Amino acid sequence: MNDLSAIIRDEIKKQYKSVRQFSIASGIPQTTLISAVNNGISGTAYDTVVKICSLLHIELVNYDTHIVMTDDVINMINMFNSLDEKGEHAVMAFMAMEFERCNGTLDHIARATEQSNELVERKLADQKSQNPFELINVIKSNQ
Repeated sequence: MNDLSAIIRDEIKKQYKSVRQFSIASGIPQTTLISAVNNGISGTAYDTVVKICSLLHIELVNYDTHIVMTDDVINMINMFNSLDEKGEHAVMAFMAMEFERCNGTLDHIARATEQSNELVERKLADQKSQNPFELINVIKSNQ
């Protein structure tokens, strides 16, 4: 469950006492509400989430954090959304490393080396499970 689901659950209990009562008042099917509260809102239609939040007086925008939505940012988000799990992980690792470098919170070279070693270990583990002869080639190429 994500933070918004927890906030929705708490507000329904506070304002309507039960999901059933909120369902009747809102016209949103009870099964939809139960799914959103128990499983997270990621599977709930955007319009439904907006309606739920509006009826419960929950703001969907955090005005404390300023996000500048330039064309570059929108393009970056679109590219990120088209990545597979491995690509998302690589981008997030790189962004974390750059964030740490820019904020001086960690020696970025040491962290980059550590992340690189982790990726090599994972690649070796993947290769090991596939073909033992390819593992020899991977080890030789990493030396």
